[in-house]
Amino acid sequence: MFKNERILIVDDDKILAEHLKAGLAQEDYEIVAVSKGSIAIELAKKSVFSLAILDLVLPDIQGIELMQALNKLSPHTNFIVLTGYATISSAIEALKVGAYDYLIKPFDMEHLKLVIRRGLEKKRLTVKNIELIEQLEKEKIKLGIIMDAYNRISEIFQLDELADFVSDKSVLIAEAERASLMMVDEGAGELVMQGSRGLEKETKGLRMKIGQLVAGWVAQEGKAMLVRDIETDPRMKFQLRNPQYKTKSFISLPLKTDHHVLGVINVTDKLAKMEVFTDDDLKYLSLLAHQTVTQIENIRLCEKLSSLAITDALTGIFNHRYFQEELNIEILRAQRYKHSLSLIIFDIDGFKTYNDRYGHLEGDRVLKHVAGEIRKSVRQVDIICRYGGDEFVVILPSTHAKGAKFVAEKVRNSVATLDLLNVENHQVIRMTLSGGVAEFKEGMNKEDLINLADRALYKAKSEGKNKIDIN
Repeated sequence: MFKNERILIVDDDKILAEHLKAGLAQEDYEIVAVSKGSIAIELAKKSVFSLAILDLVLPDIQGIELMQALNKLSPHTNFIVLTGYATISSAIEALKVGAYDYLIKPFDMEHLKLVIRRGLEKKRLTVKNIELIEQLEKEKIKLGIIMDAYNRISEIFQLDELADFVSDKSVLIAEAERASLMMVDEGAGELVMQGSRGLEKETKGLRMKIGQLVAGWVAQEGKAMLVRDIETDPRMKFQLRNPQYKTKSFISLPLKTDHHVLGVINVTDKLAKMEVFTDDDLKYLSLLAHQTVTQIENIRLCEKLSSLAITDALTGIFNHRYFQEELNIEILRAQRYKHSLSLIIFDIDGFKTYNDRYGHLEGDRVLKHVAGEIRKSVRQVDIICRYGGDEFVVILPSTHAKGAKFVAEKVRNSVATLDLLNVENHQVIRMTLSGGVAEFKEGMNKEDLINLADRALYKAKSEGKNKIDIN
């Protein structure tokens, strides 16, 4: 049980020292015997001894002083002191300062062996207890990091900020140098780098196909991957080691709900001497991942609710409330930077008659199609809103009236050539739009601009419909 344990004997009685070495030879210990305390101290500076047997009376140093000196060099070494009848008080003093036991000369060899075994067992338990305490302290620290993350993560409502925050906490928990959080883009079937710690800023927005490389595999399978050595792990046959990473070990784990994977946390480059991630690292990161998933869902729910507040439920474009707010903002921007700004108001010709004849469901279907055609014909910076009923508006930043009319004509032609299948009679029908265009001028307010576009629309309607007019 205690094979190859190193034992130091310090006694100036060479015969006794040889007797001890011979008596302990069959125990498979590594025995080193010296006659002076100074020699023992030099040896202890170079190597560690599990147990030391010391004579309390030495030619160059008192046994208690030697024990104290050795204890400073090797705190986990156990000491057995040897004494004659006349120095029992010294032996008791040695026990007070940390000796495990004492033996009175002459002593029985079998008894010494028993004391040694018990001393080594005590040393083993002491080291084990110290390691356990250190482990508990480390766990306490990591749990503290996780609890801090739990408390702070619920206050984050931007995905980019959340990704960076989780990456920061991941490197602390796993004692690593680099971490990243990638989000699933379901539409593209890809993972997108959302945030990181220890990686170049240019990696943000980096994409990889789901199913490719490690992170892609984790996203596809929904299973965590702890790799201790890329070169020997059988799962890594399809991988090429990335030369930018310093170690061969990494952790990649999914951000997973009950139904699907939202993203992946990757942690690389272990800072500890062994340079290998452990099951404990994965366990603690999983706790962080669980809370991260909860907050991602909270963020998306808030985004959805926010979107519902400004989005028309039928057509999916912005609603009247959003139009009023954004037009105010765009007018202020046009005034400050001296940019042009135009507004288009569209109205579906004959919509009320069509709606009354075929019903609201058929009318709703027409509204959706018209909204879709407008969306196809304008720029990303243009703001499309449902103004009310069958009316739509488009705010065109940095656009003069002439350019706005061109856009409006494009929309009008697109709708006029759109084949709509009537669900009731299965006939193809055509709908048309009329539109009014107005450009913002210095001195106008929001109502002035809307009224100008509205009057242009009225004129287009009165002149035969399916027409665009400028006021």
